[in-house]
Amino acid sequence: MIDISSDLTLTPVELQGNRWTYEQKKLRMFPAFKFLSSAGSIVAAEGALDTQCGNTYGLRIELNNYPFSLPKIRPKGWPVHPSAPHQFNDGSICVMRADQWRRHFTVALVIAKAAVWLGKYEIWKRNGNYWPGLGQNH
Repeated sequence: MIDISSDLTLTPVELQGNRWTYEQKKLRMFPAFKFLSSAGSIVAAEGALDTQCGNTYGLRIELNNYPFSLPKIRPKGWPVHPSAPHQFNDGSICVMRADQWRRHFTVALVIAKAAVWLGKYEIWKRNGNYWPGLGQNH
């Protein structure tokens, strides 16, 4: 089991160091994901997640104003159903509210939360209007 407090977040000491060194280390938990750079800056992470149902979903994690803003999680190669809950108006996946984001969170944490979202999304697609954890139909 993943310990979110230490495995997917940065410690105060790590926050004082080279963030990308620690981010790369934590990203190893998701070997299908790689950082992408442009003009010497890391701009995104891309990869794919496999679900318990045996499906594979490509994702692009866009890092605009990172680490001060919540990254955008976009489907890559597949569309989110337009009526699915927990997505932003631009079609990106909502794993948390922007006001919940903290700078010690990492790209690996975002990917872990996207994996949980994908599991719930598959249940929602299979069972109609039921999204696990909401306590009611949506």
